[in-house]
Amino acid sequence: MNEVWLKTLEQSKIRIAEKKHKRKYFALCVKVAIIMLCLHLVFPQYVKRLVYPYLFGKYTAENLQISRADLFEDITAETFIFKRKNISYTLQPRTKYAVTARVGTVEDYTTLTNLIFRGQFQGKYINLVPRDMVLVIGQMAEPSVFEKFEFVHEERAGGVRCKGVKYQTSFMPTFISAEKADENRKKYQQCHHYIKIEEYNNYHLIPANERINKALEMLLPNDIVHLEGILVDVPQMGLNTGTRKEQTHRNMRINGYAPGMCFILYTTKVILNNRMYK
Repeated sequence: MNEVWLKTLEQSKIRIAEKKHKRKYFALCVKVAIIMLCLHLVFPQYVKRLVYPYLFGKYTAENLQISRADLFEDITAETFIFKRKNISYTLQPRTKYAVTARVGTVEDYTTLTNLIFRGQFQGKYINLVPRDMVLVIGQMAEPSVFEKFEFVHEERAGGVRCKGVKYQTSFMPTFISAEKADENRKKYQQCHHYIKIEEYNNYHLIPANERINKALEMLLPNDIVHLEGILVDVPQMGLNTGTRKEQTHRNMRINGYAPGMCFILYTTKVILNNRMYK
């Protein structure tokens, strides 16, 4: 009788221990899910980098070298219809394009804030071009030079400034002491000659498919990325990239800085962190 009772007691202890273990495991899973959700909300790119490369990319041993100049070939091709999320767009190919560059800044228009403030009047364009990006190549992309810059983006225009320099951003003069003004000029002179209009551009990126879109979602400043695709016009929306020979902003200035030429790039290939997306 005692043996039966002891056996029953032992089995009860095992069941209780198993239930405790399951509860602990479930609690751990809930904690991990909450942490991942918080990370996704605050640092979405980092969470995506843990998952997306294995779901959407393929390993490549290709060692990326930053371009000294972007590659292009002006072409003559018929317009084609591109559909994204049930909206159709007519795209006019202008130039085959490829570049390997360092990311200056990324502006994502799919965030809740951008959808609220821009979506009401840019909804169709945000759907086509969910993010913009400033890229630098050549000497500007070298780490010792790159760290001299800060990259700005405002209303689809991207540009480069000298870090630590106070720019005049309105018609009102900047009221600072002569000493501070002289220090500002010196900082500007030490940096400005490194800014070359042929070594940076602002990109409006059209992802050719969802794999490309996922790759572009992961991009962060200072990443080295390879992009291939076609520079296009979007006639129905009055958006023109033009051929390479036509691309210039000349002396245009926005809020104290010269913007990079805007490239509307129908993106067909991305290489990032030894993963290829096509």
